[in-house]
Amino acid sequence: MSDHHIEFWFDFGSPNAWLAYAILPGIAERAGATLALRPFLLGGAFKATGNQSPAQAFSHLPAKMAWMGQATQRFLARHDVPYAPNPHFPVNTLKIMRGAMWVRTAYDEATFMRYVDVMFRHMWVEPKKLDEDAVLAAALRESGFDAAAFFEGIQLPDVKSALIEATQAAVDEGVFGAPTCVIGDQVFFGKDDIELLEPWFAARQELSVGQ
Repeated sequence: MSDHHIEFWFDFGSPNAWLAYAILPGIAERAGATLALRPFLLGGAFKATGNQSPAQAFSHLPAKMAWMGQATQRFLARHDVPYAPNPHFPVNTLKIMRGAMWVRTAYDEATFMRYVDVMFRHMWVEPKKLDEDAVLAAALRESGFDAAAFFEGIQLPDVKSALIEATQAAVDEGVFGAPTCVIGDQVFFGKDDIELLEPWFAARQELSVGQ
């Protein structure tokens, strides 16, 4: 894999995935890198790797939970990213992640990109309980998608298999949580690590110029 190709592994259920997604296109453009969006099922990766969400892992550490909230606020201030905590968290994202696989195969890449954008926004900008079918259908219609076709599409065996395969591919690449960026053999995990991409690219560029 090229060191100027970023694979962004994400699940809509992760608030940090939204925050990373909001800043990644700018980072990629400034670095002259390509960016590939790679949906996977976070719960499946947790099961495969033995990992768990921060809410589970650190619920007994109120000081760490408080720090995580402060770190998010500092990130928002640095990057001016719109964000609202989802009051329904955690939201089961199986259907909307299958939806990402279906939209990618049923439509063009631009429509897939729009789907990713609007689902993130329905989760973390204008937060909704997207694991309720009526709520999800309304969000899809509001965003210009055919809700009936969507619910049919996510039941297709090939779509279900595609999400399972994508999740295994993520684990095979060293992904254990979201958000994760993979560049060649380098793994960048979490929104704070992803902020380091820009100086990392700059350092590599300086190194190549000096050779």
